[in-house]
Amino acid sequence: MLPKTRFCALVTALLLPAAGWAQSPAPSEWLSFGHDPQRSGWNSAETTLSPANVGRLKLLWSTQLPTMPKDVALSTLTSPLVVEGVQTAQGMKTLVFTVGIDDTIFAIDAGSGKILWQKNFSNPGKPQRPATSNCANTEQATPVIDKEAGVIYFTTSDGKLRGLGLASGDERLTPMPFIAPFSRNWSLNLVRGVIYTAAGRGCGGDASQPIEPGSVSAMDISDPAHPQLSRFYTGRGRPAGPWGRGGPVSGPGGVYVQTADGNHDPAAGIYGNAVIAVAPKAYGIADSFTPANWKLLNAKDLDLGSGSPVIFSFKDRTLLATSSKEGVVYLLDAKNLGGGPPDHAKPLYQSPRLGNDEELYYGRGVWGGISTYQTAQGERFLYVPMWGPPGKDAGAFPHSYGPAPHGSIMALQVTENEKDLSLNPLWISRDLAVPDNVAIANGVVFAVQTGEQTFQHSQNPEGHGQARNGEAAETIDGLAKFRSTPVAGMMLVALDALTGKELYSSGKLLANWVHFNQPTVAQGKVFLVSHDAHVYAFGLK
Repeated sequence: MLPKTRFCALVTALLLPAAGWAQSPAPSEWLSFGHDPQRSGWNSAETTLSPANVGRLKLLWSTQLPTMPKDVALSTLTSPLVVEGVQTAQGMKTLVFTVGIDDTIFAIDAGSGKILWQKNFSNPGKPQRPATSNCANTEQATPVIDKEAGVIYFTTSDGKLRGLGLASGDERLTPMPFIAPFSRNWSLNLVRGVIYTAAGRGCGGDASQPIEPGSVSAMDISDPAHPQLSRFYTGRGRPAGPWGRGGPVSGPGGVYVQTADGNHDPAAGIYGNAVIAVAPKAYGIADSFTPANWKLLNAKDLDLGSGSPVIFSFKDRTLLATSSKEGVVYLLDAKNLGGGPPDHAKPLYQSPRLGNDEELYYGRGVWGGISTYQTAQGERFLYVPMWGPPGKDAGAFPHSYGPAPHGSIMALQVTENEKDLSLNPLWISRDLAVPDNVAIANGVVFAVQTGEQTFQHSQNPEGHGQARNGEAAETIDGLAKFRSTPVAGMMLVALDALTGKELYSSGKLLANWVHFNQPTVAQGKVFLVSHDAHVYAFGLK
């Protein structure tokens, strides 16, 4: 028989979770775009900010970074990432990271806003064609942080994957060719020792490498001394490339992306207007979903590429939610995307058109990712950033806060009745000029009015850039200046996650604008970036 003291110790060890996991809560960090590999947008470890105190938010600091904005490059800085407990030469720090269009990575002290270190990686290559707002020839992909290894991984405009130590920026990975130089690639993800990114729109290429078609690239860095690259192509040339800002999203079938307009011919390896599950390490396709009306989406340029998937659990299912310019939200079985052969076109649920009744290819519908949140009682909610007014078939929202002609956040509750899924309208926010992905923490939704100009062309926005009769053709510089002139000021708002009630607004405090970005919530603060290369931190005084 065991002595009493040893018996009690053994029972305690068996009843408690493993040491190092149960003794302290998970840190409130934000290590990738969308917070986690599934791109939920929900920091479940953040408990400082709450519906009760978020109304007292103040601007704690703003830092002007030396990266010079360009009219032609709509995204000057990547979405901020936050990591705590980094032992630096100045002591233990929480750091904020962002990468500029000039291939400079910045590590910023989250407490003071001071730049702790920065490193630039010049690109001597020459792009194959002039920069445009569609293909700016600059870096834009949000990095990903491996907290355990103490490394931040990011790409630069020369197409290389780099890995630096968090504390001082020391090189931890030999720079490796990852994508075509000057590609328009999207947020990096780290899944089981493999770094993923997606590239689309037919951007990229220099004298050494031609323009790259749409792709998902994977770099196995489980052995950093011998990284291994593999790639899956979603189409040929510009059509059918993935360009959702969330990049590859981790799920049960591998990583998930959704593609732009293009033919749909799986036998020929072309997956236009589809949600695709790419097998681990990009070793081929694992599954796909194509809306039944994909030909209409092609004809009207309402492609799925503008959206970005989110993957989450609901009861005994693993679900994927997504949308597009069309303004329809789909719920898919992440383990069987389109219901299988012959057409892979059956969703678990398809919403009415929530926006874009005009079927415009610009300034309407969903241009961003859906975020998700689950209460302690197991209630699951989705938050949809909608551009333009709500659709006539969107349904009645129990909580509404006035007309929203320029955009809104729509909250939907996931429900199940005898195994049939549905999305019930919950609330629609106040009018927000061009909102993007939201962040959720502790029952609060943080949304940003980006204020960006959504007309694709100044002279004839409805005509895909064609000049009206008697007008001169639009120049690249003229279009860039037009696109970089905001229609409204950037604004941060905090909303109650269950009712949509506004709890805080920064008002006119932020005079600039931002493109394809997301607020970051961690360590009791909200971090934002802007087109004029500012980093902002809001928190409680």
